[in-house]
Amino acid sequence: MEKFTIRPARREDAPAIGRGVVMALGAELPLDMVGGDPARLPLVDRLFTELAASDNAQYSWNNTLVAEAEDGTTAGILVSYDGARLHELRRAFIAAARDILNWYINEAELADETEPGEIYLDSLAVFPEYRGHGLGALLIEAAARHHASVAKPLGLLCDPGNPRAHALYERLGFRDIGRRPFSTHLMHHMHRR
Repeated sequence: MEKFTIRPARREDAPAIGRGVVMALGAELPLDMVGGDPARLPLVDRLFTELAASDNAQYSWNNTLVAEAEDGTTAGILVSYDGARLHELRRAFIAAARDILNWYINEAELADETEPGEIYLDSLAVFPEYRGHGLGALLIEAAARHHASVAKPLGLLCDPGNPRAHALYERLGFRDIGRRPFSTHLMHHMHRR
């Protein structure tokens, strides 16, 4: 059985973080971000890699835990932050989306994906070659320890079309507390105290 090390990310992890965030978004949303043009998808990778390399963005290396395999290869990532910082952190995404994708976002029209009363598990990705080893659960438990000093529940969104993820989150103690919009989808909003 492969052993993994979970550690805080470093700036040089930005390409792996960017890859993980794009994976966590699924296939549909990145394509929507480039107006349905598959030839422009590398711009989405660039967007999230640049955000991961920045110091103060939702997807920053500062907000990320990295899972490494025994050979030092990145096996997965988890981006998490205090939901009270969403608007502050989201500014970098809005500016980069404009500059890189020529996508103009009106922040007032964006629904909040998190809330001030939670630590938000924003993006969880286990790279395909490392799936089936319980790494998603290890990353979530590491995030719980990482944020333990903050007296807020862990929160996340789960796509209703992903029952395997929903079952994993329930097994880890998350419970549905309602629905919350993310992009054009209504997602399960889940908490763990």
